[in-house]
Amino acid sequence: MWILIKFFKKISQVFLLGLLAIVPLTPLSGQALFLKSGNLSLMSDKGDSTLLLTAVDLIREEQQYYEALFGITLEKELEVRFYYNPEKVGVRLHAAPYWSAGIARSGSEIMIFGRNRSQWLSTLKHELFHILLGQNDVSIPVWLNEGLAQWHAGQMDWGGFMELGTATARGNLIPLVDLDVILSFNHKRASLAYAQALDATRFLIKHQGESILPYLLRVDELGFRERFKAETGEDLISFEIAWRESLEARFWFFKISQIPSFLWALSPLIVVLAWYLKRRRGKQKLKEWEQQESTPDEPKYFA
Repeated sequence: MWILIKFFKKISQVFLLGLLAIVPLTPLSGQALFLKSGNLSLMSDKGDSTLLLTAVDLIREEQQYYEALFGITLEKELEVRFYYNPEKVGVRLHAAPYWSAGIARSGSEIMIFGRNRSQWLSTLKHELFHILLGQNDVSIPVWLNEGLAQWHAGQMDWGGFMELGTATARGNLIPLVDLDVILSFNHKRASLAYAQALDATRFLIKHQGESILPYLLRVDELGFRERFKAETGEDLISFEIAWRESLEARFWFFKISQIPSFLWALSPLIVVLAWYLKRRRGKQKLKEWEQQESTPDEPKYFA
């Protein structure tokens, strides 16, 4: 299977290089640049032809990958826009949370923005997964949707990891079903939500294997709950309980952070007091030994 996938990737790359040789890059108003390739339309508000050409290559490669593994295709029109200046997005971003770096809409449009431009292609991979599910009418819970998008894009946020450990120790984890409204969360809660989605997805893959994914991403008459139970042998509630138990086992060391702050403040005094009591006890013991040594030996019994 993997040999076939690599073969298809190689063929697609050769075909793409030939295609791009005849596809014109069209300048728009100002510095903006436009590229049309088949069903793909790409735009950059700054004349970055390398970014657009690389993005087309990435999208075609991802398309081959998902079609080979999951049977989901990218056949409808897709528009991808890169914004160096988010202010130019205008009303297009009215539904995007302030903390986001990209957004996929209606299975037909991706917008990438944000200051961290080194992550733009990774963000494109993430959002493309959402687009592919949308175009193929694949319905899965938001936690798995976001988790698989991060997992495939190779995204991991250290801050999210810390949030996950702290929330586990404090009992503040968000129920997975509540991640359905993740776009309404503030930045801190969203960071935790994405960390939970990725970790729960990894837990699923670890215990069921990657081979479970084509079955969960299948379109059939069964709803996701029924399909999940049929394929994994457990319902979603049991899965979440097992996942939370794994978090408790892995993040036990975070519980030290739950020691009240006033105890942390008193800890130096407690150490000094313990040292003083131990030293005092040692002195008392030495005094007892000295008294025993100074007492002359006398017979205990007399005739």
